[in-house]
Amino acid sequence: MITIVIPVKGEETPGAAFFARAAGHDVVVAADASTGPAVLDAFRATGASIVVGTGPRGLRLVDAARGARGDVLVFLHADTLLPAAWDDRVREAIDGGAVAGAFRLAFDGGGLRMAWVAAWANFRTRFTRIPYGDQAPFVRRDVYERLGGHAPWPLLEDVELYERLRKEGRIAILPDAVRTSPRRYLERGVARTVLTNWRTLIRYRRGVNVEELARDYRKS
Repeated sequence: MITIVIPVKGEETPGAAFFARAAGHDVVVAADASTGPAVLDAFRATGASIVVGTGPRGLRLVDAARGARGDVLVFLHADTLLPAAWDDRVREAIDGGAVAGAFRLAFDGGGLRMAWVAAWANFRTRFTRIPYGDQAPFVRRDVYERLGGHAPWPLLEDVELYERLRKEGRIAILPDAVRTSPRRYLERGVARTVLTNWRTLIRYRRGVNVEELARDYRKS
C-alpha cells in the first residue's frame, strides 16, 4: 500500500488531474497552520487526512507520516503532477530492491529556460542519487521510520534525508517524469532562483546552520 504525503503552505487548490492521479491511495496532507480552509476542504472532499502543524516543513512531514497507512511513502508537492501508472513504477522499484527513489523532473511550461533547469536537475540526480522534493521522492516506510524521518528543518530536509538513505541501499531514479509548476522560478526570475539554490546548497555543504540558510533564502 502507498501513502502520499503532501506538504502544503500557501498553495492554491490543486487541479482535477492532481487529485485523479492520487485517487485510490491513502493521502495525508501535512498542512501549515496558515493554509486556507478552501484548500484543506478540497483535500478532505477526496478523503485525505489532514495534519495541521506550525513547525518547519520537515517536522510537519514526520508528523503526517505517522498517520500513514502505507508501506511506501511518496512525498508529493501540491503543484506537481505524478505521471501515469506512477504507482506501478514505485512498486516495481521497491519490489526490485530499492529502499527509496524518485522520478525525473519536468516543468509544466516555462520554455527552454525551464527545460534547461530540468535537464540539469536530472543530470545531478542521476549522479548524486539525491533527488529534491519536487521529484516526488518515495521511500520504504520501515526504512524511513528507522532513520527517524526527515530532519525538522525548514528547507533541505529532502537532501539531508537522501544523504542518509544512500547508505541504506539502492536509490531508484525512475525514467518517468513528474510535471511541476515553474511558477516560483518565473515569479522570482529563473537565473536568480537557480543561483540562489546553488548558493544555498554550497553553503549547506560547508556546514552553515540551516536556520541561517532559511533566513537568507527567504530574503533572496
